[in-house]
Amino acid sequence: MENRSETETSPFLSLFSALSYGIASMAMVFINKGILMQYSHSMTLLTLQQLATALLIHLGQQMGYTKARGVDMQTSKRLLPISLFYNANVAFALASLKGVNIPMYIAIKRLTPLAVLIAGFSSGKGKPTAQVTLSVLLTAAGVLVAALGDFSFDLFGYSMALTSVFFQTMYLVLVEKSGAEDGLSSVEIMFYNSFLSLPFLMFLIIVTGEFPNSLSLLFAKSNSLSFLLMLILSLVMGIVLNYTMFLCTIVNSALTTTIVGVLKGVGSTYML
Repeated sequence: MENRSETETSPFLSLFSALSYGIASMAMVFINKGILMQYSHSMTLLTLQQLATALLIHLGQQMGYTKARGVDMQTSKRLLPISLFYNANVAFALASLKGVNIPMYIAIKRLTPLAVLIAGFSSGKGKPTAQVTLSVLLTAAGVLVAALGDFSFDLFGYSMALTSVFFQTMYLVLVEKSGAEDGLSSVEIMFYNSFLSLPFLMFLIIVTGEFPNSLSLLFAKSNSLSFLLMLILSLVMGIVLNYTMFLCTIVNSALTTTIVGVLKGVGSTYML
């Protein structure tokens, strides 16, 4: 795997990173749907995905397959906010689904490009083209129209979803900054994110009551070959999704990643 030079991009790499993230993200929708139909403990599944990511990258380091550097305390401190925002996004997104239906949840998450656009303006980043700005504003307007027509409006659910948008915006902006300013590759950011996420996720699965029943159910279902194959596929695709997301953000921008996410949501809706 690469170490650096991701920011020294070619048009091909930019397009490839965006397409690979879109494809991986869309595939993950169906894989998650399949695994969660058999194993509903989503936070435990996320913890396993992050654990598998950290172990795989560490193994790659030991065997010389990746040039990613080992754990450094200074780097860990700098990247800790990314991990906190990443997991806070997941936690608030799951909480929002208790009060918001799935179509409205997908619609609200489409506000993320607007939030990233505003964050870019606030940080003094270069202004995007008029076409990109207009597209983002039209997407946000569509979300507003959808919200006005939502007769099952739930204040708690909407608040949690909007908070999730904020945290997703923050971690994507920080990933972009870490790649541009700190010289970190997507593999290194992914490793630190997974490693630093584990204590937070372990806390969550205990607080939410998933542990230890989730592990007991996991061991019980491991006798099924079809379930094991689905679980392995979920873990592998979780790694692929995170890698392509971080790669797309570093190679292109946080705004590009969120727009690809919107397009993925549209494609997934038509395919479901």
